[in-house]
Amino acid sequence: MIGIKYFLLTGASAIVFALSISMAKAIEQPKIEEALQSINTSVAQLSEKESVKLEKNLQSNLNIDIDAEQSIDRLTNVSQLKDDGNSPEDNIEQVTSVSQLSDVQPSDWAFGALQSLIERYGVIAGYPNGTFRGNRAMTRYEFAAGLNAALDKINQIIAAGTENNVRKEDLVTLQKLQEEFAAELATLRGRVDTLEARTAEIEAQQFSTTTIMNAEVIFAVSSAFGGDPPGGCRVLDDDTGYFFENVTQLPSNPGRSGDQNTDPEVDCGDRREPARNTVFSHLTRIGLQSSFTGKDVLRTYLTTGNFDDGGFTNPESLNTYMARLSHQAGLNNKVFLDLLEYRFPAFDDKVVFSVIPFGFELSSVLSANSPYFDIGRGSISRFGQLNPVLRIGGPMDAGVGFDWLIADPVRLQVAYGTRDSGDFGEGIFGADHSALGVQLVVRPTQNIVTGISYVNAYSSDGSLGTYTGSVNAETAGLWSGSSIPNDQFNSPGVPFGQQVNAPSGFGPCCANYIGNLPAQINAVGGSLQWRVTDNLTLGAWGGYMFTNFLEALPNDDVLGDSAGQKPYGTSATYLFSLGISDPFGREGDLFGFLFGMPPKLVDAGPGTPGTPVPFFEQVVREEDPTPVTDNNDNLNTVSQFTTDGQPNLPPPGSNLPSNLPKRVGVRDRATSLHFEVFYRFRVSDNVWITPGFFVVTNPGHIADNDTIFVGTLRTTFRF
Repeated sequence: MIGIKYFLLTGASAIVFALSISMAKAIEQPKIEEALQSINTSVAQLSEKESVKLEKNLQSNLNIDIDAEQSIDRLTNVSQLKDDGNSPEDNIEQVTSVSQLSDVQPSDWAFGALQSLIERYGVIAGYPNGTFRGNRAMTRYEFAAGLNAALDKINQIIAAGTENNVRKEDLVTLQKLQEEFAAELATLRGRVDTLEARTAEIEAQQFSTTTIMNAEVIFAVSSAFGGDPPGGCRVLDDDTGYFFENVTQLPSNPGRSGDQNTDPEVDCGDRREPARNTVFSHLTRIGLQSSFTGKDVLRTYLTTGNFDDGGFTNPESLNTYMARLSHQAGLNNKVFLDLLEYRFPAFDDKVVFSVIPFGFELSSVLSANSPYFDIGRGSISRFGQLNPVLRIGGPMDAGVGFDWLIADPVRLQVAYGTRDSGDFGEGIFGADHSALGVQLVVRPTQNIVTGISYVNAYSSDGSLGTYTGSVNAETAGLWSGSSIPNDQFNSPGVPFGQQVNAPSGFGPCCANYIGNLPAQINAVGGSLQWRVTDNLTLGAWGGYMFTNFLEALPNDDVLGDSAGQKPYGTSATYLFSLGISDPFGREGDLFGFLFGMPPKLVDAGPGTPGTPVPFFEQVVREEDPTPVTDNNDNLNTVSQFTTDGQPNLPPPGSNLPSNLPKRVGVRDRATSLHFEVFYRFRVSDNVWITPGFFVVTNPGHIADNDTIFVGTLRTTFRF
């Protein structure tokens, strides 16, 4: 008895407790468990583990990095939402299987002996759910791992001084089993010793400074039809029309000064058939990602594209932001810096800080909480990508932010960015556009993610910068750049544009150009993703945007009730979505259906006589600005002054042009609805093909405008 006891104590202690990944869960020895978990983990996979950990904490909103159908798992940065538990039929491959020797059959005496020991002494080994399935054959190495667990258990009983609880015949059986499987036990010991040494080396030298290049290339064939109107307008060049930045800059009006502006104008009074030809365009992005500690990341991206002149948003085409595709970029094939960003974790990896010298947007830090945010694999329309509230401020230059994991289901995200941050005349806090965003992301259950956001922004011209809704909503009522009555020559009670008591030769006159009106924008938004099943995800988002202009209108009697008041505007938007992952059993495919209302000006004031100017679109940095009007009757689409500074109006008493009088500060009267369908085919791990189309009714929220249809066949390459 003493000899057997001594043999078990020395023999068992000399054997490394080598279990497979799944068997290791049954033994409460962290060091061995960690080593054994490394059996099936290569050096690259260990690096990937760190990468995944970093990715969860450094949640990247860069379109090139986000997988659309997995966003509900990744954007929370807390944990995956799908059930990762073991299925009832766990694969036996989870147990180490490297032997080419004969299996140990359930009919063998060794199998029955070990099974009896396991049941008698509570040895749990073999499978993650703690069961030992005695009706399955095992390799000799698998059997040796189970035997080692039994030796360990008996050794613990003896070491605790309770050897009387061990039957003598069981000790004899263990000795016999140990002798028969001595070679396998010794091999496992050598393997584990090697792995422990390798793991220690990897932990000590698991990272070196590296730079990885990746790229995304999108080819798209796109076409459109409908929209007649709002499309079919004419863009006038410098030879056919001018717009005066100050309509009081007339030679016979002393004391006024300014320069003539040669920006293009839009004439929707003489409309033509909209240009809706099929186009073949591309968007190309090349990025460098560097890391210096293994947890941080420095990213630099260059971008180019060729869907120029605003694409289908151009007045000669569909003439509305609601026709904009998600992947279009009018860069004339010129290459520009698109993003420069550095992210790093702190406070035990619970907070990730972002420093973005160039390329900042609120959505760079605030989670989109949308499975369709990805440019190359998500929604085909700009509106369908994410909540417009997170686009307020438009493309900015520099910004900072942090993403804080407060508790397992809750994250707090804060971001602040500005334009012209490198201009010493503007600076970080004096820029003409800035935005502060705060978002709380909560995962109340394993399959639901919600987000509540607040944005406070400053805009020197009152524009929202989302480029997804009506021009009226984008400008909060067409205020900036408009002209309103001037009481110097106008008579109270006489409609603007019908004044006759102006200086000789001026005809109906005169206007006061109010220039850019600065505004404070406050917005609230909410988002929801609900994974109903493993393949079905429902989503929704919505928001309200409140624009309050900071300067009051002139306190002139000719303005009536509007005199001395500060203009304001309120816009609303919403969207509902349905996504089906892996339809028809095709892994990696995604079907998406979206329905919503692009931003609409639901309240505005004070309604005032005035002649606005076309609004100029510039969505992507370095894009040439494109005038967009929505065919809005209140827009002054043709200059009312000739190139020599004289008013281009009929003499007093004549019939007035149909474009006078106009009004500013008026809400949208109709409602546009956006319907979108797309299907993303996964060709390989690096190639996706997405056909899709979207329809917008009453584009520009104008009832007289015809429905527009936009379709695309998008092919995305990533490498």
